[in-house]
Amino acid sequence: MSAARPPTWSSEPPPPPSRTRPRTGPDAFDLLSCEGAAAVLLFVRAMLEDELRRAPHLVNVSLPLFAERVQSAARRATEGVYCGRVFIAPLFRLMRERGEVSSCPTTAAFKARLLRAHVRGLHTLARWTPAEKVNPLIVAASAVRRRRATFHVVLQWPRRNVKVVLEDTLDALDPKAYAAAEDYARRVHEDEQRREGRPRLITLSLDAFAVRVQAVTNEASEDVLVGELFEELDTRGEATGLSLEAFRARLRAAHRAGLLGLRPWGAEDGPGSPSVTASAVEHAGTMLRLVRRTAVPLPIPWGRPAPLLPCARVTTMGA
Repeated sequence: MSAARPPTWSSEPPPPPSRTRPRTGPDAFDLLSCEGAAAVLLFVRAMLEDELRRAPHLVNVSLPLFAERVQSAARRATEGVYCGRVFIAPLFRLMRERGEVSSCPTTAAFKARLLRAHVRGLHTLARWTPAEKVNPLIVAASAVRRRRATFHVVLQWPRRNVKVVLEDTLDALDPKAYAAAEDYARRVHEDEQRREGRPRLITLSLDAFAVRVQAVTNEASEDVLVGELFEELDTRGEATGLSLEAFRARLRAAHRAGLLGLRPWGAEDGPGSPSVTASAVEHAGTMLRLVRRTAVPLPIPWGRPAPLLPCARVTTMGA
């Protein structure tokens, strides 16, 4: 009779019991497209950052969150960055200065945790193949070995399935935040159905954003209030992840770039209202509240009136 195999030892602590959620079937996250999952992922990451500030003793034990913080720091890094890759040693120094790796006080501990996250597919480590001259001390200090492979860099933008990333990130949420993420996922799914294939405004470049806003504005018969325009786009499901404040900021940037035109509210536009107040976009000391139309007014549906025909001469039979 063979002896029982000893359990596999892991130095990674398990997540807190309150965060373990057995799946009993499809949930709101399973209904999302990849683009929708990306929108929810941004929302979840913001909640994790807030939770980290409030309760670091709970969040620091989460390997998925550690990987998320490493990935975020790698994307913000300016030192040791080469062609979308960040060397591990300067990345550790950056995160330590910002107090983001209190669970890894030494470089060795940081590297060990990087390897565990890499093995689980939470981020991607890569070898350094000298394509350009790099300080050999940085390369040596960044080296971390696993079996026959030696890694030196963290990829800033690894090619991972966004739904897998979202699932890993959700594991770090407490039950209350998880419920909030579910509610947001349901809204994103509803917005996807209303958008009918149109992209979210927040994903568009400034040029494309201005084109889309102008197209919706031109559907009206006159210039449109910023607040009412935002509500219209939100109704169409295109404002997911974009607040009214952020919408006004993008309008200001598009106006400054000459991509669309804004103008103040005048007396000829009527009395003020809460919607007028909420539409204010400050620019050069002036409050702009309306987006200008650029399309010519649509013609009357039945077209121009036909010219009057001359009356026919009536003749009397047998005259």
